[in-house]
Amino acid sequence: MIHCVQTLLIAKVIFLFLFVMQKTVFSHEVLNLLNGRNFASLATIMPNGYPQVTPIWIDYDENHDLLVNTALGRSKERNTIINDRVGLSIFSMANPYETASIIGNVIDKTTEGANHHFNKLSKKYLNLDEYPIGKPEERRVILKIRSKKVIYVSIPLSTYL
Repeated sequence: MIHCVQTLLIAKVIFLFLFVMQKTVFSHEVLNLLNGRNFASLATIMPNGYPQVTPIWIDYDENHDLLVNTALGRSKERNTIINDRVGLSIFSMANPYETASIIGNVIDKTTEGANHHFNKLSKKYLNLDEYPIGKPEERRVILKIRSKKVIYVSIPLSTYL
């Protein structure tokens, strides 16, 4: 009996590991949204169970993991210590009816290269080589998010705007 319970527990751990580690490859349309100067909203779960939503600059890496740059100690970073599940919504600035909704898990956090990454985002979103109002006392951190589900929608209403 104990052997069966141990086997089931090991199988469950392996399943959960594979579930968390599987990745999503973004479609061409979603990549266009991510590559553009489009803002995203990141939802994390606070310790009291309520969602916390923050507008963010968004990026991704060669593995199609999302990259969110923040400062250590900010709500989105603190919330993902307790609960790594997140939701993200991004829409086209040219056509707000073109959107992608993404759910996933924060699989890694690193301060390595975070300042350089923040300046890369500053170039993308502000066309400035460095973020102009950075705080020297802040330690930047990159949250790496592995997507679980991606829903892309484009409603052709832009001609009516």
